[in-house]
Amino acid sequence: MYMKEEFNVGTPTKENIEYAFKNLIFYVTASVDLNLYKVWHKRFENVLKKINKVLSIYINNGNLMSIDEKTLQNIKFDLIDLDTQTKSLKSYFAEWSLLWLDAIISLRLSEIKMHNQL
Repeated sequence: MYMKEEFNVGTPTKENIEYAFKNLIFYVTASVDLNLYKVWHKRFENVLKKINKVLSIYINNGNLMSIDEKTLQNIKFDLIDLDTQTKSLKSYFAEWSLLWLDAIISLRLSEIKMHNQL
């Protein structure tokens, strides 16, 4: 996907949101299949399923506001736990997954803020 603008979590455009989802899904999918994370394979797989459900909500509703904050926070806690457990492996996939999820959470908050200003 080509970005016409700089990625910015304060600008909840379709391009920014889809760019964040693309990166989040890339890092979680890679984590599912990495031999390095073999012990945590099922947990990464479960996180990926949750992310796909969130993505479906976004696609079906055309906005992030319809995604429940608690759902995003639960995914975040799962990724924090996985990041903590995999830190010693000196791999960044879990950490980057968490960063891209945080970007989606920030984009959601920006979208809500913009909607409330209307």
